[in-house]
Amino acid sequence: MYVIDTYAFLEWFVHGSSSYRGYFEEIEKKGAYTTELVLLEIYHIVLHRENREKANLIYKIISGFTEIISLNDDRIKKTAEKRSEMLKKGKKLSYTDCLNLVVAEELKVKVLTGDEEFKNLPRVEFVK
Repeated sequence: MYVIDTYAFLEWFVHGSSSYRGYFEEIEKKGAYTTELVLLEIYHIVLHRENREKANLIYKIISGFTEIISLNDDRIKKTAEKRSEMLKKGKKLSYTDCLNLVVAEELKVKVLTGDEEFKNLPRVEFVK
């Protein structure tokens, strides 16, 4: 199972990238996780670039086949710590990205993404 990053959702649902086909076929069978912040990002991006109808459709699909992970006190603190750690290493990961890493560590799974900032990080399935 994976924590799915915004990048992977955009590649699959918006761009139709064949690189993600096998991953999303597996996810349909086994499930996956996504965070509330990724759900917010994907909804906003599709709403802004496309339209409300497509944003609502993708939101409904993602909500239907992934377990949505919420923020809590522990995740907030660990995400802030992770972002500080990444910035010190020269990695410009967003709060959403760092939350994905924290949740992946917590659930002992990988983040599915092709975002360059994740390249060569532990617990990442990097797909271009």
